[in-house]
Amino acid sequence: MSRPPSSQTTPQFHRVSDRDLTEIELHSVDSINDLHRTHPELKGMRPPRPAYSPSSNGNLYTSDTTTVNQRGRPISSKWQSRLQDMLTPSSSHAYAMGCAIITLLLLTVLLIFYFLVQQGGAVRTLTQAVKEKEASATQLSLLIQELQALRHNLTAMRGGT
Repeated sequence: MSRPPSSQTTPQFHRVSDRDLTEIELHSVDSINDLHRTHPELKGMRPPRPAYSPSSNGNLYTSDTTTVNQRGRPISSKWQSRLQDMLTPSSSHAYAMGCAIITLLLLTVLLIFYFLVQQGGAVRTLTQAVKEKEASATQLSLLIQELQALRHNLTAMRGGT
């Protein structure tokens, strides 16, 4: 029995299980991570599209559709890849984030000290006002005592005349 030439054969569809697809995806992610770790200059470059991709029923077929990301949206522009690069952790990104966090903490501490100084000034003003009120109350008390003494002397003089 002879086989027909390859140009006359019809494409064969092979069933791929979900477990196999998951293993392929995990292996692909590990390979890409290894590639990025060893060649950082390749990070952000789009890989070529595969010739075959699985369909929803697990069969393999030729794919002419656009590449989509994990959320199902097409990956099409440079700014999206740049944004993705900004959001992926790297040593310079971690350093920049660390600097930003430390700067925010220092600004927070300075702001707290500023408000403490402001509150200290307000406390001094209130303390001075309380002292002045106490001094006024003391003077008023002395004046009331003097007035009472004068009234007492006045009534004693009227009664004696």
